[in-house]
Amino acid sequence: MSEPSDFPINRAAPEDAAEIAALHAQALPPGWPPSDFAASTIDANRALLKAANRERLCGFALFQFAADEAEVLAIAVAPDAQGRGHATRLMQAAFELCRERFIACIYLEVAETNRKARGLYEKLGFRVVARRDNYYRHESSASETALVMRLDSLRSAVDPEISSP
Repeated sequence: MSEPSDFPINRAAPEDAAEIAALHAQALPPGWPPSDFAASTIDANRALLKAANRERLCGFALFQFAADEAEVLAIAVAPDAQGRGHATRLMQAAFELCRERFIACIYLEVAETNRKARGLYEKLGFRVVARRDNYYRHESSASETALVMRLDSLRSAVDPEISSP
């Protein structure tokens, strides 16, 4: 597998929507339709970033902005590319967009059982602020609790050695 630097991060375009939707469905079934991702590429209150080279999409992150807050709506990395820093790079690129918009805090929701994602978010400075019991409902398994996480200071996201206040 290629190194993260082989997959530049750029804003997605409407023509990327089908490929992003396919990765989203693979990572977070059942996924969203391509039309939702295509609409996000032209929505001034959203940022859809992709890590891709000419051959393939490696990952994406979708953020939504409202006033001085942002929310991570979705982030996914192809299974064979996980553990190589792509998600961290996508999040850091999104943080830069948040700085440009003077965003004060960023929220996200993550399944309590998703230890890999939680580890990433904690490394970036996110902290659990709430729980939503039985939030994720799956046809084939029991419901899962969602953890609401918040990042108040982007300093820790820029330099993981700096702890949040």
